[in-house]
Amino acid sequence: MEKRKVRFEIYRYDPSKDTHPRYESYEVTVSKGMTVLEVLQFIKDNYAPDLSFRAYCRSAICGSCAVKINGYPKLACKTQVLREVEIYQTDTLRIEPLDNMKVIKDLIVDWDEPFEKLEKVKPYLVPNPEVVPDTLDKESRISPEQHKKYDRFTDCIMCTACYSACTAATYDENYAGPFQLARLYRFAVDPRDGIQEERARIGFLYDMWNCVRCEKCADICPKHVSPVNGVLGLRGIAVNSGDNTPGSRHVRAFYKSLLESGNLNEMLLPLRTKGIKGVLENLPLGIKLLLKGKVHSPVPKKIKDHDTLLKVMREVMEEENG
Repeated sequence: MEKRKVRFEIYRYDPSKDTHPRYESYEVTVSKGMTVLEVLQFIKDNYAPDLSFRAYCRSAICGSCAVKINGYPKLACKTQVLREVEIYQTDTLRIEPLDNMKVIKDLIVDWDEPFEKLEKVKPYLVPNPEVVPDTLDKESRISPEQHKKYDRFTDCIMCTACYSACTAATYDENYAGPFQLARLYRFAVDPRDGIQEERARIGFLYDMWNCVRCEKCADICPKHVSPVNGVLGLRGIAVNSGDNTPGSRHVRAFYKSLLESGNLNEMLLPLRTKGIKGVLENLPLGIKLLLKGKVHSPVPKKIKDHDTLLKVMREVMEEENG
């Protein structure tokens, strides 16, 4: 059986007595198939009995063992050590707590903030009395096509790995978070839900438009949920409902610009998004960019093969709308 010595640099910090965090190194002989969680338990049993970390199911279901492994959020119970060694081409792995949450002790973070945000977005079905019967002798049926719209988002195990990697959550305290907004979208497209129209407004209240679509949450999700698609879905619902918030107006401005010329007309975007106020706010920068040839002329000029672009846009929209 393949074996290899691997050094683990583990983040240690007890706020009740430590002034600053530190890293402690432990060398462990790892065999093929051994997971990071098994190593953490080995270290706790043999070297550092006071090492603290979360772990429950050991089956990549509960999500409690999520940590950063060489800077990348992963489930410790699912991550095999020798595979990580091959990925990073190193005999040293650094294990740290997730970001965007307060450290309680060592690798354990405080989940209160992300789950309080989850609670605020109403992550549960509010039955529509016209669809959901109020007696047990009847049922509300959902077609496979309807179920497909939200099925992926029911796979979220709320491990908070995506929340840890989210830049918007880092800089915007009001931003709900990736898995929170994805859960909100899950009910926004559930035909049994009674507050579907309100779901997009809730997303707006918790800054869904501040997602920059960096796709980090999609990259690190251990269940391949891709929370960003839920955020984009909420935005789509807002735009299609005639929502008049700046985010929706910005999307319509982009769309109109593509319809007109095929180019994104940066000179007209502020006007169409925020009106005269937007023009005045961006005028100095707009003039500088225009003089340096960095933006298009306010007068739209169609790109070559504009008709082909419109055809592609129509086909994409038809595909997304099912």
